[in-house]
Amino acid sequence: MNLDKLYEITEKEKIKVYDWHIEDANGIYLNYDKINAIALDYDKFGTFIDEKCTLAEELGHYYYDATYSLYSDSNSISKQEYRAKKYSYNILIPLEKLKEAVLDGITEINQLADYFDVTYKFMQKALDYYKSKSLLIFNY
Repeated sequence: MNLDKLYEITEKEKIKVYDWHIEDANGIYLNYDKINAIALDYDKFGTFIDEKCTLAEELGHYYYDATYSLYSDSNSISKQEYRAKKYSYNILIPLEKLKEAVLDGITEINQLADYFDVTYKFMQKALDYYKSKSLLIFNY
């Protein structure tokens, strides 16, 4: 999925996207009184790929209702972040397309990251996620 399609999703779902300086994050999803918004700190993105990975995760917070308050404990926050990341892995690196890429000989993390237009770190975490679910059995 490309960045334009992610923004089309925000429009379809009526999620406002704002450019907002965020101290400790690249993006946040906000749900307040049934109003949905995503704030992205565009100054922190080096490339459209950084923006794409962040926006996909923030959409994961929306679709998986993976929200928490500022006062949530670290365990609750970790669980909700995991749920949002799971969505981003599935939408940006669908398992079937990943399997096809591997069968085509694309097995190095940096090659896969380039193929899916995601960051190296994002690709590595997605592979770890799929492997933890016993969905992948190749070494990378």
